Amino acid sequence: MLVAFGLGTYRLDEFKSHAMPDLLFQDSMEVNGYKARVISDPQIKKKSKLIELELYEILTNAKWLNNKGFVNAYFPLEDSTAIKKGDLLFIEGQPDLVSPPANPGEFNYKNYLVYNRVYHQDYIRGEYAIIGHNPVPFLISISDGMRRYCIDVINEHIDDKDAKAVILALSLGVKDELENDLVQAFSATGSMHVLAVSGLHVGIIYLVLFQFFRRIGFQKKRYRWLLAILSVSILWFYALLTGLSPSVLRAVTMFSFVAIGRALFRKGNIYNTLAASAFALLWFNPYLIMSVGFQLSYLAVFGIVYIQPKLYGLWSPKYLLIDKIWEISCVSIAAQLATGPLSMLYFHQFPTYFLVSNLFIIPAAFVSLLSTLVLLAVSFIPFLSQAVGWLISGFVAVVNDLVFWVSRLPNSTISGIYLDILGTWLLYLTLGALILYLIHRHTNWLNLAFACSLFFAGFQINHFSNAADSMEISQLKVNNARVLDLRMGFESKLMSDSAFLADAEKQRFHLHQKRIMYGTNYDVTKDQLSVKSSTTELGEVFFVDGQSVLMIKELKPLNQKLHFDFIFLDGRKLKYESNALDSLSTDQLIIGNNLWRRTEEDLMQHFTARNKPFHSLRTDGYFSHLWRK
Repeated sequence: MLVAFGLGTYRLDEFKSHAMPDLLFQDSMEVNGYKARVISDPQIKKKSKLIELELYEILTNAKWLNNKGFVNAYFPLEDSTAIKKGDLLFIEGQPDLVSPPANPGEFNYKNYLVYNRVYHQDYIRGEYAIIGHNPVPFLISISDGMRRYCIDVINEHIDDKDAKAVILALSLGVKDELENDLVQAFSATGSMHVLAVSGLHVGIIYLVLFQFFRRIGFQKKRYRWLLAILSVSILWFYALLTGLSPSVLRAVTMFSFVAIGRALFRKGNIYNTLAASAFALLWFNPYLIMSVGFQLSYLAVFGIVYIQPKLYGLWSPKYLLIDKIWEISCVSIAAQLATGPLSMLYFHQFPTYFLVSNLFIIPAAFVSLLSTLVLLAVSFIPFLSQAVGWLISGFVAVVNDLVFWVSRLPNSTISGIYLDILGTWLLYLTLGALILYLIHRHTNWLNLAFACSLFFAGFQINHFSNAADSMEISQLKVNNARVLDLRMGFESKLMSDSAFLADAEKQRFHLHQKRIMYGTNYDVTKDQLSVKSSTTELGEVFFVDGQSVLMIKELKPLNQKLHFDFIFLDGRKLKYESNALDSLSTDQLIIGNNLWRRTEEDLMQHFTARNKPFHSLRTDGYFSHLWRK
C-alpha cells in the first residue's frame, strides 16, 4: 500500500507538472506571441469557436523560447479560416489565466479545466496565421475518419431531426445537434445516461458479443483466449468509432478487464476487476477521479453489481414479461441508489419517474444502438440501408415522444435540491448502512444509519433556518448585464435588464446555484418578493426592509444632497460627473463591471481622492450585504 501510494503521488506530480501556470508564463515575461498545435476539432459555441491548443513556443523579447502548456482558444464565429487538427498556429499576444467563479455556487470552470491540465484561455482578437501542419497520430486519424464516415451515414439515412440528434448522441457521443428542450426532457426523466456513450452502451455490445460467441461454442476452455481477443478487439473498434472519448475509454477498459478475467478462468471478483480498471485509468490520468462521468460511471456499475442481485432475489415472478420488468426495475433502483446523492450534489434535481422511464429507455437504448450498428454495417447497400434508417428514425421518434410525455407529468422532477459535500457523504453513509442492515440484520448498521440521518437533517435545518432569518442585497458579476438580486428569507426579486431576464442559459449559469443555496425559487418568473420602487432623474430606487437602493442610470448635477444606503453604478451609458457624485452620500458604493474602463477609472480616482470606500465588481468580485431580521 505504501509503494502504491508513493507511485501514485509520483505519477500525479509528473502528470500535472507539464502545464503548471507558473511554468508557462513567468510574471516578468513580456510575451508578444506564441506557437501552438491544434489538438481538437473546432467546437461551435453560441458566439465563438472553441479550439484546444498545445503551446510549444513563446515569443518574448524578440526571442523564441521552448515551452509547453495547453490553451483553450476562442475564435470568432465569422472567421472563415479552415483550422484542422494538427495545424500549427502563430498567435499574437498572450493567453490569460482562467478566472475562478465570479458568483457564489457558480460552476467552477477553472477547476474543470485544471483537471484537464488547462490553465489558460485566449480570445483571439488579433492576428494569427497557420504556419504549418503536423500529421495527426495514425490511430487518432483513423478514429476521426471512421467517426466522420459514421456521422455522414446517420445524417443521410435518419430524417427526423430529434431522432437523428438522439442517435448521434447514443451511438457516437456526438451531442452537437441536441436541442435544449430534448436535453431537458431526458434529464427530467432520469434518462440522460442514454445520451452519453458510456458503460451502458459498451455493456450492451459486450453482452451481445458474449451471448453470440457462447452460442457458437466459444465458451469452451480451448477457445477462451480467442473469445477474449475477439471481444476486446471489437470493443476497442467501437471506441475508435466514437472518437476515443473519455467515457467510452473508461467503459471499454472496464469490460476489457472483465473479458481477460474470463479468459483466465479465475474465480472472478468483479469488485477487483472494477478496481483494476479504475487503477489503470487513474495511472494514465490521475485527474479522472475528479471527473463527474468517472465518479457516476463507477458508482452506477458498483450499485448494479452489488445491490441489483439482492433486490432481484426478493421476488421471483412466474411470468417472463413481469420477470423482465422486475429485473429492469431492480437495475434502475440500484443505479439510482448508488448515484442519487452525487447527482443531487452536481445537478440539484431528482427524477421522480425514473422507474417508469427506464422501463422503456433501457430496452430502447439496446434496440437503437444495435440497429444503428446494423445501419453502419449495411450502409453500402442502398435499399437495405434506407429501410433500416427509416425503421430506426420512426422507432426513436416514438421513444422521444414517450420521454416528452413522462417529463410533462406532474412533479416529474424534484428541482432546486441543495446538497453540499458533507451532506452527500452523510447520505451515502445512511444509504450504505441501511442496505447493510437489510442484508446482515445487525442493529449496529441501523444505529449508524439513524445517526447519519440525524446529522444530515441537523445540518440541513441549520442551513435553511439561517437563510430563513436573513435578508440580502447582492449584485452578481455578469458580463454585459446588470443583475441585482434582492432576498428576504425564502423570497427573492431579480432586478435586471431585459436581455438577462430573457436569457435562461445565463440565469442557469450565474444565478440558479446562488438561489438554490438559500432555498429561494430559481425561476425568476415566479419571484414572490414585493419590492417598493420609484423612479428618479438619476435612476430607480428600491426599498428593502427599510434599506434604500439607488441604481444610477445617468449622473446629473443635483440641487440638493441625497443619501441612500446603497448606490450601484453600472452600465455602458453611464458617464463620469463629479458634481453629481458630490451631491450623493451612501453607506455602501458599488461600481459595476460593465462600465467603460475609462469611466470606471475616473470613478475610482474620485472616491479614492475623497477617502470614500467603494466595492468594484471587476476587481473585488461579487457583492453581497447580509443582515438578520
